[in-house]
Amino acid sequence: MWLLWEGFIVTKIMARPQRNNIDYFPFLCEEGSKMFYLEETYGNDGFATFLKILRELAKTDFHYLDLSKNTTRMFLSAKCKVSKETLESIIKDLVELEKFDAELWNNNSIIWCQDFIDSIQDAYNKRTNNCIDRNGLMELLISKGVLKRVKVTPKPSKGNDKGGDNPQSIVKYSILKNNKEKETLFLKWLAYRKEIKKPIKVQSTLQGLTKKFNEKSLEELTFVINASIENGWQGLIWEKYDSKKQDLSFSEQVMGKEKHDAILAELTKTPQDATKGIE
Repeated sequence: MWLLWEGFIVTKIMARPQRNNIDYFPFLCEEGSKMFYLEETYGNDGFATFLKILRELAKTDFHYLDLSKNTTRMFLSAKCKVSKETLESIIKDLVELEKFDAELWNNNSIIWCQDFIDSIQDAYNKRTNNCIDRNGLMELLISKGVLKRVKVTPKPSKGNDKGGDNPQSIVKYSILKNNKEKETLFLKWLAYRKEIKKPIKVQSTLQGLTKKFNEKSLEELTFVINASIENGWQGLIWEKYDSKKQDLSFSEQVMGKEKHDAILAELTKTPQDATKGIE
């Protein structure tokens, strides 16, 4: 805008442009297990490379590094004073250690560090613009043609509901409207499949499972899931829920009639029964 003084145009005052980078960032002095691994594996090169990558994230607009071009990797490796192969190995280990975003690196060779983004929020407090988040980065990459919208899986920042880009997390919020008990069973089954090294990752499979959970009663879900887990099955055998089970009490459905009756008998023992056989 223009500044007026006694009817004369004196000078033009320009608005300060928005910045999407920072001049400094916090770094914790306490050594964690991830940094210990880097130093043990790569010596000082591991720690120094990680620190220099964070410095590049700080200086770069929108705090991400696109290493899809070989020349960009060569330039960064030179800055870190390590070979390109060592740089790539360190980055892959940091992805495995969940320090860098796995989806963005594996699919697009982009470095994004959510922990770093969370740590620099204070630097944006006095600015008119906010720090970019992962959803904003996805939109930016789409606008640049790096990503296609159909492949985007937005991931909330820390402090929000941590669904991440895991298909299981995406599905769980669309299921079982206002039914916490069913949601608990759903997550119990997903956790069991992950524990036996058979995680459910296919979106269509999860959607089909969601539909089943919405259709089935809480009693049937409880019986089938508990039976499947107890027997070590990979799938949910709905046929095991015999219609005759509906005539049993809920506790009988969960643990089986024989086990239920045995526990009930134990609980209802008279003092004489408890001391029978003792001289």
